[in-house]
Amino acid sequence: MPVQRFMEATSLVLGATALALIFAPEVVLARFAAEPFGAASLLAKLYGAALFGLALTSWFARTMLLGGIYGKAIVTGGFGHALVGVFALLHEVRASGGTVYLWGACAIYAALAIGFGYLMFGPGPAAPTAA
Repeated sequence: MPVQRFMEATSLVLGATALALIFAPEVVLARFAAEPFGAASLLAKLYGAALFGLALTSWFARTMLLGGIYGKAIVTGGFGHALVGVFALLHEVRASGGTVYLWGACAIYAALAIGFGYLMFGPGPAAPTAA
């Protein structure tokens, strides 16, 4: 049950962020102190599309058996995305001093990396108990 809740939360967070990036990239970029013009807006929309795909994958994988060798592709993709996201955001925070939005995004990505890391490297799913 906790894995299902984690995947649902992941899907909702990524989905909400994706919709904001797809439909209002200028607002999101302005919050992160980025210039919302030209290629930045297009890249934000494309990143939103990628996040939307990850959100859908997480949503449909929520009822699967995940952890250990089960659902390895889904868990590895989520872990890789979150881990690279944490490092990219930490680099940006270090370079720019960071806004509250950058620190918040970094915290969310760190939580996702820890969650997916636990699923990937943890003990794996427990065997069902006999009734």
